[in-house]
This record gives sequence, C-alpha cells and structure tokens, in this order.
Amino acid sequence: MDEGVPSSYLLLAKHTPVYCSDGIVAGTVKEVLREPAEDIFDGLVLASRDGDRYVPAETVTAIHARGVDIGLASAQIPQLPAPPTHRRVKYDLANDDGPWIDVLHWLCEHLAHVLHPGDPRVARAHERLAERDSALKMAREDPRLALEAGVGRPDLPDSFDGGLVDLNHAPVDVIASLPSIDRDLAERLARARAEVSGFSSLEDLGAVLDLSGHQVERLRNHVVLLPVDPGG
Repeated sequence: MDEGVPSSYLLLAKHTPVYCSDGIVAGTVKEVLREPAEDIFDGLVLASRDGDRYVPAETVTAIHARGVDIGLASAQIPQLPAPPTHRRVKYDLANDDGPWIDVLHWLCEHLAHVLHPGDPRVARAHERLAERDSALKMAREDPRLALEAGVGRPDLPDSFDGGLVDLNHAPVDVIASLPSIDRDLAERLARARAEVSGFSSLEDLGAVLDLSGHQVERLRNHVVLLPVDPGG
C-alpha cells in the first residue's frame, strides 16, 4: 500500500489507516488531538476492533497523505488506554469535511513547490525521487551495472543506492530498517535467499516468507531485487 507523500497532522482525515510496526492495520483515525495549552500535536484517537484507543504523539513515527505509521506492534494495541475524557480536538472529524480534506491532500502532494517556494526540503525530495527512478531504471535495464553502482546498498561507501534496499544482497541490519521487517524477519529473509539463490520477485519473496499482502505492498516502493548472478 502506497501511503503517499509525508504530510502533517493538520491534514489528517477521518478513516485514515493506522499501520503498526509489524505491518498490521491497527484501525483508522477517529480524532486528531492537540495539546490543550498550545497548538501542538498530542496524538490520535484510534478506532480499532477493540474500541477507541489513545495513541500518544510520541508513538507516531510517520504521517503520510494516506496512512499513519506507529511504533507499536499489533499485539500492543489492546493495551493502549482509552481516550482521555478531557481532550482538545483539532477539528470535528464527525462533520466530515471530506471534499475539503481531499483538496488539501492534493495540494500537499502535487503543489509542494508552490506552497513552499525555495524550501530546500522540497528540493531534496525531488532529488531523492529522481535518484530512485534512475536506480530502478538501471536495475531493470542493466542489472550488472546496478550491482556495480551499488543500487539498493546504502551500506556500501559511495554507492548509488537510490534510496532503495536490495533484498538479494543487502545485509541484515539494512533490511531490518525497512517497514514491516524486524530483525528476526530480516535474518529469516537472509537465510531463505541463500537457500534459493536470491528471490526472483517481491511476490516470490512474500510466498517464501509467508508475508501478508499488506507487508509485501509496504515494501514495494522501498526495495529492489537484483539477480544474484546477473551475468548468468
């Protein structure tokens, strides 16, 4: 699942999916909270299968246009507290200002260079996207060159990694930094790729490791699978 570009809590909409650190959907955003004394993000009210739960701001690791990532495993969700009785909501999501929220999301995703002219962060984001596209093209058209350039290998000095991770060659520590993958799964992946001489596709990897469809989709925009023997 593509969660879209990085966003702000100010643009979070009702029903936005919330993803656990193990790739499981914890539920959806019901309310966005801010600190009573100041306009500071205070957390979320999560609509989960176990009822409404309070997700503190410090456990939210990333906010995107179409998803929120939290640093909690799915097994921890039922232990989260109920929302505080006295809380300050950023806006009333129950009124469902859906069309306006959609407009704001579109502006955030497509007009960042207009909304933030000269912002070096936007320029760096464009550079990263261009490098990733170039790295993916190299991986498709010339795998041997991609291996030599270090596509998907941020652990190698002076590599052209493209912001990607090569699941057929990268070390365990690098693989464990990916969404949906913890250290144990990264080690299991490394053992499995050695047994099969590398994975042929992300779907192949998912089948071998018995990953959920959501786990596979969360990896899609972050990884590449260069052949172990590109000259063969």
